Amino acid sequence: MKNKKGITLTAVIITVVFLLIIVGLVVTYSLDNYNNAKVIKFDTYMRAIQKKVDLILEEGIDYSTIGLTLSEDTKSNLQTIINSNNNIRTRNADEPKLRYFSQSDIEEIFGLSGISDEVIVNFANRDVISINGVEKEGTTYYTIYTLP
Repeated sequence: MKNKKGITLTAVIITVVFLLIIVGLVVTYSLDNYNNAKVIKFDTYMRAIQKKVDLILEEGIDYSTIGLTLSEDTKSNLQTIINSNNNIRTRNADEPKLRYFSQSDIEEIFGLSGISDEVIVNFANRDVISINGVEKEGTTYYTIYTLP
């Protein structure tokens, strides 16, 4: 008589394939959640900056006393962003009411901490444009108005 103790090679292969499928699903789901969290964080801090810009304008604070004027490099980066994205309301990097805010400026001027981005604010139309943007489904978004 044959000894029927142990498992067959077929059972091991089926188990390994099943586990690989489960791991693949978990990794895919986790990456989707991570990417969605980045988009939600971007949307949240951009809306917070937008509210602060609205307050500055409503209180009549002179925008030229906050932030920095755009350097040539920043203008070049902004023009590239504008050219690649038709939904940005700012159309020209040489507009006079554009101001640049670094990470530290965002924390000091707007009182928002934990933001690892730089923004440009167009005080003419209250447009807040991220320098880094956020990627969602292969497309990079630079303002909250362009997020789907």
